[in-house]
Amino acid sequence: MGYLEPILWAIAAVMVYVTARIIKYAGRVKNELEHSLSVFLLAMMASMFGGATVYFLYRGPESLVAAVAVSSAVMVGAFIPVLNTLVKLSSTQSPPPQLQGLLSRRVGGGLLIVLLAIMNEVLMGWAFALASAQLNPSTGVVAQLDQAVASYWFVFPMAAEMALSSYYFRRDFERSVYIVFVFQAAIMVLTPTAIANTRWEEVSVYVGGSMMTAMFIYVFDYLYKHRRLNSVFGEYIFRLLVVYTLMMGGLFLWMVTRQPALFDVSIVGEMLIYFDGVLSPLRYAESKQRSWLLEPSWTFRMLVAIFAAEFFMGGVFDLEYYGAHTFLSALTLAPLMGNPLNVAGAAAYNFVEAFSLITGSAWYLVMMGAEMGSLVVFRIREVKVRETRIRLTLMLLAYFAYAVLLPYFVIPSRKLPNIPFVGQAMGIGTVSPVAPAFAFGIVTTYLIYGALSLLFGARVLCSGTCTAATMYQGTFYDAMKSFNRTTKTGRKLLGSRITKTYKATSTLVWISLVVAATASYLNSVGVVHITVYGQDAAQFLYSFYFNFLWYIVFMLIPFIGTYGCVTTGMCHWGMTNQWISRLGFFRLKVRDRELCVKCPTKDCSRACPVGLTDMPGQFIAKGEFRASKCIGVGDCVESCPYGNIYFYDVRNWLREKLGIKPRTTTIHMIQLKDSPKG
Repeated sequence: MGYLEPILWAIAAVMVYVTARIIKYAGRVKNELEHSLSVFLLAMMASMFGGATVYFLYRGPESLVAAVAVSSAVMVGAFIPVLNTLVKLSSTQSPPPQLQGLLSRRVGGGLLIVLLAIMNEVLMGWAFALASAQLNPSTGVVAQLDQAVASYWFVFPMAAEMALSSYYFRRDFERSVYIVFVFQAAIMVLTPTAIANTRWEEVSVYVGGSMMTAMFIYVFDYLYKHRRLNSVFGEYIFRLLVVYTLMMGGLFLWMVTRQPALFDVSIVGEMLIYFDGVLSPLRYAESKQRSWLLEPSWTFRMLVAIFAAEFFMGGVFDLEYYGAHTFLSALTLAPLMGNPLNVAGAAAYNFVEAFSLITGSAWYLVMMGAEMGSLVVFRIREVKVRETRIRLTLMLLAYFAYAVLLPYFVIPSRKLPNIPFVGQAMGIGTVSPVAPAFAFGIVTTYLIYGALSLLFGARVLCSGTCTAATMYQGTFYDAMKSFNRTTKTGRKLLGSRITKTYKATSTLVWISLVVAATASYLNSVGVVHITVYGQDAAQFLYSFYFNFLWYIVFMLIPFIGTYGCVTTGMCHWGMTNQWISRLGFFRLKVRDRELCVKCPTKDCSRACPVGLTDMPGQFIAKGEFRASKCIGVGDCVESCPYGNIYFYDVRNWLREKLGIKPRTTTIHMIQLKDSPKG
């Protein structure tokens, strides 16, 4: 059969070219006759491959007759609409209406074209897989179809068809849409199921995942730069993200079970979305604009879709790196047995554990760091304040070195609990129970962070070493701080005051922490035996808050605003350092209070991602701003049009005591002469 494959590939190449040309023709049809001709041409191809599939399934004289019958029936059926249109045209004196892009103006107007194009590829892949002996004709039809769609006979021609049709339509769409089309074609090529080879699987998982991550970065940057978004393009991106969620989820299942059914469905779904999009340039051109920052519901479902795709992508990376058995063996599930309440509790525990297994994994953090870190790099290029640029750079280094590289890839897990600062990085429950054996690591970590927060403020943690800082401070997510003011719940959380929500949430958090830490300690010294389905209580609580609940709060940005972990009081580790910071040296100061009095815009209050809107009032009254919720992001310093605000910490205090000229923040290219006139 070795001689056959080159012939099949030659046929596939020709069919890819022909199909792409027909798609191009169909996208520019001017009347029903041209539309019918497009359908007829694609149907002829489908009949040819359908007949070939029938023949290869049941080789013999009878199958040959059946193949001819199938081909003839499809061709005749497809020609009837063409014939009817010709008859209608011959009976009227008026010429057919000419409307460029007839299909493009209809939502789903090219559905038949799309379905036929996909059917062609499926049937060609099925027939060629049978012809090259990759499929066993004796297995079930559904199983064969499943394997055919996952094979390179479908995947590679489909990717080539996407790339070629994208090229043909490149002038019909704005550049951003075309770039997304190109990303799709590249990602399709890197399909792990296409070739049954471990090296191909490894390369395609990492390179394909990186390509998808790059596309997400491009989309984030596009949304950041285009606050008003083409509605059709926005919906296309959302549907694509849903499909990519299915694709990554299907790939995750395939890597565990070797069953590609869900993955195949996602591939076909992507084809439906892609061809409907590429056939609709006029719908894009005539679409209304939407301001996504004024539509919290739309932005929320975008965030959920993005997170879901990223979640399964991180899981796929972990499966490839560790191996399915090794990675999943870390998951301990509770038995679903007993009364309904016990079953519900065990099910909830299992869900949180499965969720946290991925969000707390190394490769999920690597992938998220690459994605969110790229947005931070874009932000660094925009920032004018040197100290903020330095902090953002150190924040990125801390993410990859302190939060990922050292604890996951360098320091052995058995040694982490007793390594201060790195091992117990997020306080109680990070990597160990609250036990005498780990007291040194836990206590020393609290002392180190407490000292740093006292000297430099909570920004050491909340805007530096915590992974949340990298998530929140990239361009796209920083832009969403407008939801702090525009949403009902967000407005309730504004200001440095301790709100009712903050009091209630923080009280529950601290009660749960004290209870869990006590149970963990007593369990570790053998006084009691209290666990959460066999897991240490403190470690479970850490996982619940930081690997599960934090992501829920993050996705709720469109409804509660940014930095919900600070404004709602759900992060006990952040609160600890913020309270210490409030007692220490860190604060924001202004050079001239009169400038704040005369400032007409109060940009600093709008720029704060935590929503500390009472900042100008304290500047005017005291010449400084101190609040436990202030985590030193520095957007207020950056936004001040007069360069009047600067950071103050122990370094400034020492300079004052030593009689050295005070060091203040400088914003280049902003002059005090631009200040408002009295």
